[in-house]
Amino acid sequence: MSHKTVWLEIDKSNQAIISYFIEQPTGTSDKVDYVQATLDELTYLNALEDSVLPPGMVVTLSDLQAHRARVASAKKDKTAPTIEPASKVSQQPSKGDSERSTTNPKTNNDKAKASLISALRKHRSRK
Repeated sequence: MSHKTVWLEIDKSNQAIISYFIEQPTGTSDKVDYVQATLDELTYLNALEDSVLPPGMVVTLSDLQAHRARVASAKKDKTAPTIEPASKVSQQPSKGDSERSTTNPKTNNDKAKASLISALRKHRSRK
C-alpha cells in the first residue's frame, strides 16, 4: 500500500466499522458514513478486533476516537517541557582548592595592599 490514509466505512445505526477503502468513496448513503484514518490506526483497530475483543464483536467509531485521544495525550505529554526550578548559582568566581579559605575579600584586599606598599618601599630604598 503506497497510501498513508484509508477511509473507514462506518455503519450509522451502531457506529460499527464495516470495511475500509484506499480511496475516498464517492457518493452518499443513508446507512454508512466514511471516516479518514491512518494505516497505523487501521492496524490498531485490526489488532484490537483480532486479539482483544471477544469473537463476534466488532470495533466501532468510539474505539477509534478513544485511540486517537490516547495518542494525542501521549504526544502532548512527551513534548511538554518539564520546567524545574533553577538551582542557586554562586555569584563568586570559582577558586582553586589552594585559594579557598574562610577569609573574607576585605582581608585579602588588605594583604594585597600591604604587599604592594612593602614592595614600593623596598624599591624606593634601593635608589
